[in-house]
This record gives sequence, structure tokens and C-alpha cells, in this order.
Amino acid sequence: MRLKDEVEYLARAFIEKGLSGKRIAVIGKNSYEWIVVFLASIFAGGVIVPLDRGLLDYEIEDQLKRSEAVALFYGAEFKDRVENYDVVKVCTEDEEFKDLIKLGKESNNKEVYDNIKINPYEMTVLLFTSGTTSASKAVMLSQDNITSNIYGMSLWEKFYETDVNMALLPLHHTFGMMQTMLFLSIGMCNVFCEGLRIAKCLNEYGVTIFVGVPRVIEEMMLAVNRKIASQKKEKTIKFGLKLSNALRKIGIDIRRKLFKQIIDGMGGRLRMIIIGAAPASPEVLKFFNDIGVLSIQGYGLTESSPVLTAENDKFMRKNSVGKAIPGVEVKIDNPDEEGRGEIIARGGNIMLGYYNDEEKTKEVIKDGWLYTGDIGIVDKDGFVFINGRKKNVIVLSNGKNVFPEEIETLVNLSPAIKECMVYGDGDDILCKLVIDENYSGDAKEAISKHIQDVNEQLIQYKKIKDYTILETEMAKTTTGKIKR
Repeated sequence: MRLKDEVEYLARAFIEKGLSGKRIAVIGKNSYEWIVVFLASIFAGGVIVPLDRGLLDYEIEDQLKRSEAVALFYGAEFKDRVENYDVVKVCTEDEEFKDLIKLGKESNNKEVYDNIKINPYEMTVLLFTSGTTSASKAVMLSQDNITSNIYGMSLWEKFYETDVNMALLPLHHTFGMMQTMLFLSIGMCNVFCEGLRIAKCLNEYGVTIFVGVPRVIEEMMLAVNRKIASQKKEKTIKFGLKLSNALRKIGIDIRRKLFKQIIDGMGGRLRMIIIGAAPASPEVLKFFNDIGVLSIQGYGLTESSPVLTAENDKFMRKNSVGKAIPGVEVKIDNPDEEGRGEIIARGGNIMLGYYNDEEKTKEVIKDGWLYTGDIGIVDKDGFVFINGRKKNVIVLSNGKNVFPEEIETLVNLSPAIKECMVYGDGDDILCKLVIDENYSGDAKEAISKHIQDVNEQLIQYKKIKDYTILETEMAKTTTGKIKR
């Protein structure tokens, strides 16, 4: 098996070069080589430091220093940016990388490699959370943390070795990294998408599963709806949905037959979409589930390796992020009269702590429980509902608390709106938004009406007083979250 062999050869090259047991950083687009470096660093008894490929030069330098990395493996797009970094530098797309693998293959250190001792409870992965350089925290994860999450997810979801996964989430993101390791452990095929040519990848590789951020899934739904409209098949689809939903009530499921043409347009084999990194619109989830593609979302943090809760084919509830996966406990700390409070969790997947920051570690891990910083509720059946981030709460001058995420979910339901951000100013709730360039009607009129409709659903102090239409998209992290 090529992957197994080349991981071993690169790990043995690390031994030859004195890099065994060291901190090794990797940066670049999702690729086979990225995976080889990740695993080889671990197999050589070291610590892998995945870096966000969206970082600026000074941020890369800062994280290399903070992580104490001695080497950096990088994609070709970083070739002109790494010269001044005081570490060993190797481009994964150059001959030098192949030469290292050859060096390891021809070395005489097989016995040394076979006898490397790895402690599953010590730091193996050092990941930086998103944020500014000063605000980003270095999360220490062990092999036990990651394998605990892999095991829990393998018990909770139905994955098969015949599945084909499109690795779309950035591998430096905890969820992208963990789900790829999970799928490798099952024996699945993992494929990489060139840029955002998702439709081509779905068709070319016969993708059955993919994990993506909400905006990518929304774009897929909008593309399907545009095609339906162009073919004037809205009434046919509406009737099909009505018939399908009626038959499902009596135990007959013909969704994938009824909507075969739509599914064929997505490669013909797609059976599951997992949405991560941010909350998904209930409308999007319903759309794909109604046509026979299981669409679920979960919840987690870098600090929890990352999954805490998830939906599956048996446990789904509108607006929830599912239930705690096996091996994880979730509860609400100090709930109010409505049961709302900070979500806390514990399990084998909870991080070792923040690197070189004992004070911050103690702030978020107390008596074995991880304090997530997210506010939500857990209903009587164990389903978790998230209201928003504790740090994002808008406190109005009248003392009322507003979670912007709740309002943003409603605002984003308009097909005329690409993205939005809700914020507070004194006693007022305001909103910034961006028009979706694919909207065919009068976008400004549609937005005005939609904001009125949203306000009718909100209590008085939560109503949007005014909104601003931006000319360009808002700054985001590489997983699609708007930087507030």
C-alpha cells in the first residue's frame, strides 16, 4: 500500500535527518502529500503542527516560533513566502520531497523506526485556533484524544469501506483532519477536489460522502434549484416531494428513485452530506434529506478533537446539532429558568490543554469538564440546541441579551442574501449583509421584504432596526466563519 509505505519511508528519513521526535509544521492545500507528512511526523515520534493556509506571512512566522517547530513542509503556492523562516524547509511538490522518501526507503534504520516508543496520552498534534495572532490559542491533542473521537464517530454514523469521501474541509481544521483519519481507518477512498470544482469531483470520483461548510452546501442547493427553474419543473418536483413525504409516513421510501435525475447531477452516488464548522440552514438540510441524501450536522471545537454532538439517520431534530456521540458527555452549566446556559462536555476527546498557557487551560477545563463558551440547551431527549457564542452575546443598554446567531439564521434564509452579520449599537440591533450575485430578481426589494418578515417573528428588542448592504464579502476564516 503506497500510503503506508511512503509514511514509513518519510518517518525513517526524519530519523536520518535528526527530525525524529521533533515539531514539524505543514501548510498547504489538501493533498496526498499533506497526509503523508502528517502521519510520518507522528510515526517518527514527533508532534505535527498543521498551519492554516490562509495565514499571513507574519502569522506563519509567529506560529512557527510559538510551536517551536524545527521544519516546515509547504505546498508550492508558499514557495516565495518561506525564505526568511528559520526552520528546515521542504516543498512537498518538489523533487526534494521525493528524495526524502527515497532516502528513508534506502536507509538502514528500520529497527530504530520499529522501536520508536509513542505515548498515546502525550501531545501529538498542536493546532492553533482561528483568530488574530495574539488571540489564537495552541491546542494540544494526543493520539488518545483523536482516536477517541474517531471511535465515537464510527459507532454513531454509518460509514462503509466502499464509500468515497471528498476531503473538502481544510486538513488543518480539526474536523477536516479527524474525518480524513476516520475514513482512512474504515478503509474508505479519500479524494481531493481541485479548487471548488465540486460538481466535477462528485461526478469524476463517484463521491458518496462529503463534509463541507454551510455555504458550499447552500450553493449546491441553489444550483439545483436554478436548474429546476430553467427546465420549468418546479410543479413536478413539488408533486414529487408531496408524494414522497406521504409514502414515507407508511414506511415506503422512494426518494432516490423519484429524484434520481437530481442525484445523478451530483455524481449519482452521493448518499451523505455532513455539515461542519458552522450552523446550517434548516432549509438546506430539509432540501437534501427530502430528495434522499442524508444531510446532518454536528457540533464541536478544536479543543474536543473536535466532535461533541452529531445527528445521524435515526436521531435528527430541527434546529438541533444532534446528541452527544458515544464516549462524550454533554450538559448545561448553571441553566436559567428556560434551561439555557453554557454547554460543557467531557470525554476522552477533550484536549490536554493550551500549549504554554496553564492559566487559559484552567479557565476552560474544570474538574475534567470543557467549558465550550457556547450557550444552549439540552432537551429531555438529549438533543443539543445552540443559541450562540457566549462572547458574541449583544448586551443592550436596557440589559437585554441577544444572540446574533439566532437572528442571522433567519436572515440567511433569503435566497437574495449571501451572508450577513448581526451586531448591536446601544439599544439597536443592526445588520450588515451581502447580496447573492446569483439572485435573478430585484435583490434589494426582496431583502427589504425579508427583513420585515424576520422582524415579525422576533420579540420587540430583537428586531432589526436597520441594515447595510456591503459591496464586498466580509472577512472570513478558512472554514467560512465571518470574522466579527
